[in-house]
Amino acid sequence: MMGGEASRTGAWLLAAALLASPAASAAEDTAGESEAAATIEARLEVEDSAPYVPASNTIAAKLPIEQVWTPANIGAVDSRLLAEQHAATVGDALENVSGVQVQTGSGVFDYLVVRGFDWLSSGVVLLDGAPEPESTFYQLYDAERVEILKGPAGFLYGGSPLAGVVNVVRKQPVPHDFATFGLGAGSFATAEARFDVNAASDGGAASFRVNGQRRTSEGYRDGRDQELAALHPGFAWRPDERRSLTVNLDFVRADYRPDAGIPVVDGRLAAVDRRRSYASPLDDSRQEITRLQVDYEARLGDRLTLRDKLYTRELDWRTRGTLISGLVPLGDDSLVVRTLLDLDDRQTFVGNQLELAWHSDRHRLLAGLEARRATDDFALAVGLLPPISLLEPVTEPAAPPVLPIPGQSSSGDTTTSVLAPYVVDQITLSDRFRLLVGARFDAIDFDDRVTGTARSDRELSPMAGLVFAPTARTSLYASAGRSFAPASARVAGEREPEESRQLELGLRRGFAGGKLNGVVAVYRLERDNIAIPDDNGFTQQAGDQRSRGVELELGGQLGRNLSGTFSYAYSRAELTRFAELVGLPEPPFFAVLDRSGNTPAFAPEHLFNAWVSRDFAGGLQLAAGLRWVDSQFIAEDNATEIGSYALVDATASYGLRSWRLSLHLENVTDEEYETRGFGSFSVIPGEPLSASLRIEYRR
Repeated sequence: MMGGEASRTGAWLLAAALLASPAASAAEDTAGESEAAATIEARLEVEDSAPYVPASNTIAAKLPIEQVWTPANIGAVDSRLLAEQHAATVGDALENVSGVQVQTGSGVFDYLVVRGFDWLSSGVVLLDGAPEPESTFYQLYDAERVEILKGPAGFLYGGSPLAGVVNVVRKQPVPHDFATFGLGAGSFATAEARFDVNAASDGGAASFRVNGQRRTSEGYRDGRDQELAALHPGFAWRPDERRSLTVNLDFVRADYRPDAGIPVVDGRLAAVDRRRSYASPLDDSRQEITRLQVDYEARLGDRLTLRDKLYTRELDWRTRGTLISGLVPLGDDSLVVRTLLDLDDRQTFVGNQLELAWHSDRHRLLAGLEARRATDDFALAVGLLPPISLLEPVTEPAAPPVLPIPGQSSSGDTTTSVLAPYVVDQITLSDRFRLLVGARFDAIDFDDRVTGTARSDRELSPMAGLVFAPTARTSLYASAGRSFAPASARVAGEREPEESRQLELGLRRGFAGGKLNGVVAVYRLERDNIAIPDDNGFTQQAGDQRSRGVELELGGQLGRNLSGTFSYAYSRAELTRFAELVGLPEPPFFAVLDRSGNTPAFAPEHLFNAWVSRDFAGGLQLAAGLRWVDSQFIAEDNATEIGSYALVDATASYGLRSWRLSLHLENVTDEEYETRGFGSFSVIPGEPLSASLRIEYRR
């Protein structure tokens, strides 16, 4: 593995090569200020037609802002790339974005590490701009694109987005009729059906759209049955050009079997069948998610627009999952020590965002007020399961005995109320300079009727970014921001909010008339008062973390009928202050160990991703990609490191009139690799070579 100094040197050499390439020189526009600015605005139409290259984003300011004028490295994955890769969840999409490491939580929810920070405690997922409960797989059957703003995002999105925010932009009703139906089958007895149907009235004033998905699979590893059913109907009413009303409903039921993984022995995966399961027969995870969202927009004049977003979210999650908690040597064999987490959780969100958007020659201003009420009624029990042989696990009874562990169970009935005004303004200082400033003030009141805990937080989250465009194809930016996160609903007693700060510098460059675009970003991200889960997943300690890195992205049209996207990230993440509570086999049974200076779990120094597709005459398309992940520690004690790996995927599709057939292969080289398990005791073997076949009909 390369050393840190060599890695940083390589990153800067790659950046220099990107910026000094002949294509960049050829694309350089040396016209005057006014002409340069006009060209930047005009080339949006060109960028709209370029594959993998979004012309603008809405996540940075809740307004459409051109990428070239955005003072941040916004990651975006469009519908074409999602389709080519057979992407099923948000994690699948974000593998294309620099600085994002994708894992799962026991195989039942998306778990991300962004710029070295874990997403579960420092990130927020939005659907069409409204926050989602934790934790689940965020499905993409109805997604138009996925955007991610990396770094503190509290200036618009309030408490919790310490490391970033993801927004899934969903398909909405459109003013014309169409219907798409698809069937799929694949490895591990996987089968799925999808549909997307849209109907509109004469003239298109009213339209209705419904997306649906049904998916079942037995999974690669033993006992990993999965079943998913999702339905998303939407209605849009546009009585005239100045007003629109959109109503979206969403129902999801997901049944998964949690994956306990395979024990780690002497710093490596135990020498057993990679499909072997150590889970108990009690394991199950059932989630039911209901969403309602109403969006209203009215143009009050040529410069002023009123927007209102009313949303509700409800998650009902009943899960029992086995955790591997250690090994006890027993001659040539070992006994696997296991615990069972039993969680009954019901989360609800009800909120409203009222916004006014105003623009003039020099300002694009958004002012809003968000009011939200969230409840979390949960009960967590932790018990000890009978140990099981590592080498010869036996079939267990349907209901093995579970011994409760004193002091490890918890419950809560919490209510969190949020009232938050916010404002963001993009200011045109001149033809070459634009300033983006924003701030949000959150008044948060928390109450837990079970523990008697009451907290109130009053926090301001500011952000400022400056963009300088010396030419039509080049822009440089600098930005700084600060965010906070109130203590988790599962933390009893007083605790200071977590805080994060980031400084980011970047350079964008356009090639080939805007059909190919590159960005280089450097950042420093810090986080204080981290709430660190210990072995039961909920009891919290405190710590600080720092991450510094470089990100490079290049995407668009590489040639005639040839498209591609490439990303690389170097990240140096460090736990600058970290005290961890660990269990001991003898009195006093617990000890606090200092892990300061260690690397966070699943935060590799290097990540690289590439995807290239080629369209041929007659409807044939071929695509292939590579994702390389550097070695990474599996826990904050840094005792076990899993090796680097490279995964190759490929897709072939053929379209004929209204039909399209596509074959997608994952892990073409059948690489053996490991993913996140639980703490320092287990990892989950990654999937081997697999295939999925889809047929789609559109009319």
